[in-house]
Amino acid sequence: MVPAPAAAKPVAAPKAAAAAGGGGGGGKGAKKGAEEEVDPRKYVAPVCLRDMWHVCPRTPSPPPITRTCRYFENRTRMLAAWEAAGINPYPHKFHTTMRVPEYVARWGGEGTIAVGEVKEGEAKVALAGRIMSARAASGKLQFYDLAGEGAKVQIMFNASYYGDADQYTWVRDNVRRGDIVGVEGFPAKTKMGELSIVPTRMQILSPCMHMMPKTHFGLKDQEARYRTRYLDLILNESTRVVFQKRAAIVNYIRRFLDARHFLEVETPMMNLLPGGAAARPFVTYHNDLSMDLFMRIAPELYLKQLVIGGLDRVYELGRQFRNEGIDLTHNPEFTTCEFYMAYADYEDLMAMTEEMVSGMVLEVCGSYKIKYHPEGEGEGKPELEVDFTPPFKRISMIAGLEAATGETFPADLGSAEATAFFDRLCAKHHIKCGAPRTGARLLDKLVGTCLSCLRVSVLSSFHPLTFCNPPPALRPQATSWRSPSSTPRSSPTTPS
Repeated sequence: MVPAPAAAKPVAAPKAAAAAGGGGGGGKGAKKGAEEEVDPRKYVAPVCLRDMWHVCPRTPSPPPITRTCRYFENRTRMLAAWEAAGINPYPHKFHTTMRVPEYVARWGGEGTIAVGEVKEGEAKVALAGRIMSARAASGKLQFYDLAGEGAKVQIMFNASYYGDADQYTWVRDNVRRGDIVGVEGFPAKTKMGELSIVPTRMQILSPCMHMMPKTHFGLKDQEARYRTRYLDLILNESTRVVFQKRAAIVNYIRRFLDARHFLEVETPMMNLLPGGAAARPFVTYHNDLSMDLFMRIAPELYLKQLVIGGLDRVYELGRQFRNEGIDLTHNPEFTTCEFYMAYADYEDLMAMTEEMVSGMVLEVCGSYKIKYHPEGEGEGKPELEVDFTPPFKRISMIAGLEAATGETFPADLGSAEATAFFDRLCAKHHIKCGAPRTGARLLDKLVGTCLSCLRVSVLSSFHPLTFCNPPPALRPQATSWRSPSSTPRSSPTTPS
């Protein structure tokens, strides 16, 4: 057992006279003596993260002192100096009159502000956001980029418009990239025509304690992006767009189903028995009931019970949990939308799915055609265009497998000969299938692997496909296929 680290002995800071306006940053008039007044920018607090290394038993030795580590230590000392000078590093409130995107929309258009003009006659505007970059033109003029909610505006920090000279100097010397600040001032445009705000007051609301990567280089490492999603959001605008589009997709699905008289419900997340799908569940323990429970793998059974009870149209948007593998297309927890409609068949659901998906793409992206980057965006990486224009092509499942494999499938898919045929095909295409290697499991593996390649190898285009008419082995609980009259809209060899 690792002993707890000894508490660091507090060191009393020398007494500092708090300057009016919370400044305390000027070096003028400082008296030397037994208790010298302290400059908050120079006061060093005895804090070192290397003294805390032994808290983690997995660390064999103190971590090396890096530039990032020194930045954190210096920033910690700076905050200690502020507090010693009576300055609160984390103010309780800063009143904003406008969001950054609203400011850009209001003042960023042509003709709203002349080039080089400062709208001193207008009411002051108060904004808040994160400092993304800092540039100094001189000791009395600095430029900062203020980002907030996906928009950016420049701060033209001009000493001639700032009332308190000491406060101006303190803010100029203490603000850093990554800090969240509040700015109150006048709308303006620089001589280069860039939309700006000229502050008469600027306050640090939340100091950034770690060195932020340069916005020019961004955050490219994939693992670092996933492990520090907050940093990914700060530096990569494309990540914010993903979050926004996901929210738009969920909202569209809700509105689509609500407009068709579906009722959204919530079903239990923990069950005595996992059901509704074939998957390995997560097991949890209920203390009060003294029993093991399973995290749900699908909401199907509860939703069907609601239909039996008279709720003819129900749906649920929620999380599912499956204790299985992780790859680019599988996650242990994921969100699904599952809906049930009485007095409808699979033809109705296919038409409804086409309308939902195509309408969603059109509303969220503005067009039926979207760009897809299978290896991520970047120079030299492939870019594909996917067309969601309805109607979607429909292909019979067995016909699609025959087109993808170049083989003719047996008429009786439940026979021993068919099982041997599926086994041979899996071996030929290097498709793994664990025991028991039944006909249904082998066929399911063939469907999952071969049909995913059909879009490129047979149709030579990228658009949604609906695979219908699965064999009975893959739909044991579904009703039988009525008749061959429900033919697909196109065959796999002659796309429409």
